[in-house]
Amino acid sequence: MSIEYYKYNEKKYNFVGFFEKLFQCDNLSEIHKKSEKYSFFESPGNDSNTNLHKIFYDYMRKTPDEMLSMYKKFIKNEIAPKIGAKEKIIYQKWPTFRVHLPDNVAVGGWHTDGDYNHPSGEINFIVAITEMFESNTTIAESSPGKMDFRQLELSPGMYLKFDGNKCMHGNLPNRTGVSRVSFDFRVIKYEEYDPTHELSSISKGNKFIIGEYYELMEL
Repeated sequence: MSIEYYKYNEKKYNFVGFFEKLFQCDNLSEIHKKSEKYSFFESPGNDSNTNLHKIFYDYMRKTPDEMLSMYKKFIKNEIAPKIGAKEKIIYQKWPTFRVHLPDNVAVGGWHTDGDYNHPSGEINFIVAITEMFESNTTIAESSPGKMDFRQLELSPGMYLKFDGNKCMHGNLPNRTGVSRVSFDFRVIKYEEYDPTHELSSISKGNKFIIGEYYELMEL
């Protein structure tokens, strides 16, 4: 699976406006001015425990309608055709929120998603909310074991597909002086879904099955 870049209609899927409203921030590349100070995230775990993550996931637990409505339409109209899903698609229940603060990292540790018990068959998508460039973006190899690491550069209104399950990826300390905000998620073709997969998410502890990590969507 190669890395593929796409554009989407920002008026139809106003993800940027949603995050601006959620964080009460007109310039999300300066969202670090609303964040607390954090020590360097050297390992997975505390990298998703900032006050900004808390705001997003508290919203998702309490009143997720606006984001979930856009997200589900995006999965159905944009993502399903990209992976050749015809009648059903398995998708990550909630998208994963990312913020790459200046002089920090967005994810602790270089990894493949398979290292964290994710099942094979998953396909990763990243949606840019701010400019993703240079040292504030995700870095990944183009195919498993190739080790040809490159910055995955995106602008708002763009998203990409890549094999995060088998391709090594991570990020560098952000030296750009601005924050990167994005979200990502994983989908699986219905025919490749394994309901007997017994391993759970290392970070959250939920099982990779419909009703926990995933949901089923009829197309």
